[in-house]
Amino acid sequence: MVVLGIDVGLRTTGYVVCEVKGLEIKLLEDEQITPKVSLPLPRRLSAIFEKLAGVIEKTSPKILVLEQLYSHHKHPVTLGSLAQVRGVVALLASRYDLEFYEYSPTRAKKAISGTGKATASQVKRMVENFLNRRMKSQHTADAFSLIVAFSHEQKLKNIYD
Repeated sequence: MVVLGIDVGLRTTGYVVCEVKGLEIKLLEDEQITPKVSLPLPRRLSAIFEKLAGVIEKTSPKILVLEQLYSHHKHPVTLGSLAQVRGVVALLASRYDLEFYEYSPTRAKKAISGTGKATASQVKRMVENFLNRRMKSQHTADAFSLIVAFSHEQKLKNIYD
């Protein structure tokens, strides 16, 4: 099955498209969306929406995997920005009738590195070792780690069903 993993951000949204068969994951595409910071918020959100809609139409995923919201209490504005991007992504999932899964950053990190406290650079390095290739950014590596978390959950579901 084709799965789209997205690491949301207003400055940079990373995404990967993968084919998932059990614990086998084949990377089909990894990219990031970086709308101009000078654009007004609605235009930045629209740029993210349009790019991801094009990816969905081109690759026909059945599942969308997203990172749950997390923001430090000292940065509430960041939480609001991320929530708006997540809203755009949730709308896409509905519009294209995609199954929607979300995982905490800790769970995604643990799925790829064995520890939920891995740093962004450690996650990127583990993803690159897993795929035996360089990732475009930490954002695309985070998106890939979400797909790894999804594949682990699906494998467990199949065992216990």
